[in-house]
Amino acid sequence: MRMKRINLIIGKKQLAVASLTLLLGAAVAVNFIAQSGKKDITEPTEEVGGNYGDLEYVANTDTDAYFASARLEKQQARDEAAQMLAVMYQGGDMTQDELNSTETSAQDLSELIASENAVETMLKAQGFEDALCYITANGANVIVKTDGLDAAGAAKIKSALLSEVDVSADRITIVEVK
Repeated sequence: MRMKRINLIIGKKQLAVASLTLLLGAAVAVNFIAQSGKKDITEPTEEVGGNYGDLEYVANTDTDAYFASARLEKQQARDEAAQMLAVMYQGGDMTQDELNSTETSAQDLSELIASENAVETMLKAQGFEDALCYITANGANVIVKTDGLDAAGAAKIKSALLSEVDVSADRITIVEVK
């Protein structure tokens, strides 16, 4: 008697892709929450020797270090997701539907990365000192380095973002880092 293999709607590969997506979203959320709790460090809290310009330079260096660190974490998360998709794709025991799903996930990840980079580049070209963009299925977070964000600056950010992705305006979060 021959046994038929029962195909489950949700297989191992789909669970792995879903968990990677959730992990990526969680990393973005943790980064956003950690950033929103930071204080403005450009104002000294006590009088120290030297001139004020030196203190401002140190503060800017800390902000630059934040952006460098955040970019590195973002790249590592993207590399891990891409590596997991590659491992799944080369697994050998996948059905054609699973292969197509993995290929679609890889293409979606590639498009997200390209969109994030395009938004960051556009914001820098518009005069922001530095920018990071995180796009997820739930919305978008943009972190900009600026001396003061006004309504016009926020409009520029939303315009740059909406030129690349289709996201609801109420799902856009803008964080200013001084």
